[in-house]
Amino acid sequence: MTPEEKYELFEKYCRQDLSVEDKATLDQILTEDEAANQELKVYQELWSHLDSNFTTEKQQQELKDNLKQIGDSYFNTTTTPKKSKVIQMPKWAYAVAASVVLFFGVYFFNQGNPTYDDFATIPELSMGERSNSNEDAKNVEKVFNAGDYKAAENYFSSLLTEDPDNTQYQFYYGIALLEQNKYANATTVFESLYKGNSVYRYRALWFEALNELKQEKYESCAGLLKKIPEDAEDYQQAQKLLKKLD
Repeated sequence: MTPEEKYELFEKYCRQDLSVEDKATLDQILTEDEAANQELKVYQELWSHLDSNFTTEKQQQELKDNLKQIGDSYFNTTTTPKKSKVIQMPKWAYAVAASVVLFFGVYFFNQGNPTYDDFATIPELSMGERSNSNEDAKNVEKVFNAGDYKAAENYFSSLLTEDPDNTQYQFYYGIALLEQNKYANATTVFESLYKGNSVYRYRALWFEALNELKQEKYESCAGLLKKIPEDAEDYQQAQKLLKKLD
């Protein structure tokens, strides 16, 4: 189990959100690893302070800076440790807290909802032989891969007029719309694809889920993610995003 996975269990424990399986896993960790018991105590201490005493952004930043100082003081022996005025912990806890901070990146400060940019990886467009005989195909490949999605939208509109059933055009056209925050238009394109049987079916479903995520429609995003099958290219990413939305 990675440190991140362990601290995710700690997080759920503090929120009283452990599943039966999670509880069994945590119990096993605490039974087999004495250090994990100390880490959990520290995590509970930090959680308690954050949850009860630090309600403003300024207060949270002060605590975050303080935790970074703990890590710096513990791992850099040339630095004179500074006294903290924000939290009080037993001396034995500082080494463990340093590990929590450095290994986990102050996890509980990043408990906001996931964002589109966290998960969106734009696939490269390759028009292949089409670009050799069609000027618009050559141009759309160039501008799309350069991130000029407005120009790509215009080229795809032209290409789809000539070849409306081309699913490659449709898929990348949908992405060009999504990247410009043209959500409704992108949904129309992606829905048509994932309700069909083309090779872009589940890729379109993934990007429609990202479309919902970008609009902070988390419930509908999760609903779409659950429809992505295990053999789909984006299944693992979909599961990771579902876990973040849980």
